[in-house]
Amino acid sequence: MTIKEIQTAIGTTPDGIWGNQSIHALRVALSKGVVIPITANITLNELLASQTATRYNIDNMPNAQVLANLIESAVNLWQPARDILGHPIFITSGYRCPTLNRRIGGAKNSAHLHGYAIDFSCPAFGNTRAVVKHLADEFKKRGIKFDQCILEYPQSPNSWVHLGYKRSDGVQRGQVFRIG
Repeated sequence: MTIKEIQTAIGTTPDGIWGNQSIHALRVALSKGVVIPITANITLNELLASQTATRYNIDNMPNAQVLANLIESAVNLWQPARDILGHPIFITSGYRCPTLNRRIGGAKNSAHLHGYAIDFSCPAFGNTRAVVKHLADEFKKRGIKFDQCILEYPQSPNSWVHLGYKRSDGVQRGQVFRIG
């Protein structure tokens, strides 16, 4: 998926320039329920969705660089992760604009701010502990580069996996660890 393809999907001029006209068209398309696929199983809709942003009227629209990062991350890591798991993933957090990130108490250097991270679960595969172990093993075996695969709060019934493609400086550390 390219910016031009997204522009076509949202009904604006497909010129490859992501500016105010495209952002407005994206807002309109999302409000009408237009589904905007980035990969076979990941949509821009789910990467931008936020109940907190809606509740507090926070504009969570990506700029051109963040949109490019979301596409790159979805193509190179998140879709491969979904393929490895063989079941739908449920993305609970994708891109977060700075205002949204502050509102939810996100890290000041969060990869979510740059469109490089998602939080998700995959209940059809198993618990989050099993998801992280399987992804870490398969990423290593297949040579898939990533920044972080974090098991977050595994004792909680609302546990999730944080999957980061890279840091804002482009570094991919291949870190696997647990928080909480």
